[in-house]
Amino acid sequence: MHAKFTNKAGDFIRYHKKSTIWPGIKLATSINRPYMGWLIGNGANIDFWRDI
Repeated sequence: MHAKFTNKAGDFIRYHKKSTIWPGIKLATSINRPYMGWLIGNGANIDFWRDI
C-alpha cells in the first residue's frame, strides 16, 4: 500500500479529483499500520486485490 499510494518522498499522493473514500483509506492506514503485514512464502502467488 505504501508503494501504491505514496510518492518517492513518502508523502500521500494527491489526486486532482476528490475521492469520497480516500480520506477513509488514509485514516484506516494510520490506525491499522501496526497490525498490517503479509506472509509471502515463496512469492509466486501474491494477488494484492484478492488475497486476504
